[in-house]
Amino acid sequence: MTSAMRAFALGLLTLVATSVAVAAVPEYPCFRAETAPTLDGVVTGDPAWARVPIATGFSVLGGTFSESKQTTVQACWDDEALYVGVVCEEPDIAHMKLTVRDGGPGWLDDGLELFLQPVQGGQTYQFITTAGAARTGWEGLPDALKYQAAAAKGEDTYSLELRLPFALVAASPKLGDAWRANFCRNTFTTVSGGDKFTCWAPLKKQFLEPENYGLIRFRGALPSVEEARMIGDEISGAYRAHLLASLEEVAAVAGEYVPALRDATRAQRFRGRAARLRREWRELQQVMRDADAAGTGELRALVRGADALLQSQLAQGQKDSQQMRAAVRNDLINREMLSQASKKKGIP
Repeated sequence: MTSAMRAFALGLLTLVATSVAVAAVPEYPCFRAETAPTLDGVVTGDPAWARVPIATGFSVLGGTFSESKQTTVQACWDDEALYVGVVCEEPDIAHMKLTVRDGGPGWLDDGLELFLQPVQGGQTYQFITTAGAARTGWEGLPDALKYQAAAAKGEDTYSLELRLPFALVAASPKLGDAWRANFCRNTFTTVSGGDKFTCWAPLKKQFLEPENYGLIRFRGALPSVEEARMIGDEISGAYRAHLLASLEEVAAVAGEYVPALRDATRAQRFRGRAARLRREWRELQQVMRDADAAGTGELRALVRGADALLQSQLAQGQKDSQQMRAAVRNDLINREMLSQASKKKGIP
């Protein structure tokens, strides 16, 4: 397959995945919790969330999947409340400045906006929680001080846990009920870039578009850990296809880059560095071969790692290439000068 054909195929695959993401109404199976999560803001590694499926693949407002600062969301319920766990990628967390407090304009800080519409076409309720766990109720005027929120910061993520009593939305779900819902994220800390407005169910112009929301369907007992992973992969199927297409693209670049590194190992000056880079790319290629069996979260981590390696190595490779060409050029010049000098002295 030529590079042009490969680019066309990858573009077509991405287009199909994107079309599915835009056209389909996402549905999240909200299982009944055995024990309510303890709200401390920590989601990853918390046993209370281990059997709760993960949804991801947030889209840019009015666009396609966000390539940076993705978000994962989980939800479960009991007789009294809906519980939500969110993890937000944020490499700029050290630069994050949060100023809003409870009841303030939460939409001005980094954080999450949760929208619930218990009756289709009825009242929509909006809950805004900042990355610092400040709470604000807006659309539908829910009392923000009557739901609980906690936040935690990691090295390059922040996470939120919410408990929203059903009384705040004047509804109580029954098994099998489906509510319209959406999870939306505000990102204002953009030192390294990032999309400011992203959402789980793709929207067109604004977060308040209940006709375009996804569904939360209230289900029974929690699945096993492995079943939850499989359900999560299915929920995020379109995004998963997008990630696999991205890996195919990186693999194509690696296929062209590795032979160049092999050639570079023949030059004494670049041998050590080229061998190391070649080894890293071969390890990445091996992981890519098993990508189909990886979970969506693992795929996302693999894409992030591949992108980082690609960018750093291409930059270094360009620098090395320039240095190599200069070294070869100087060597040729020196040889030519020696040849000319020898001819002048009559040395054959």
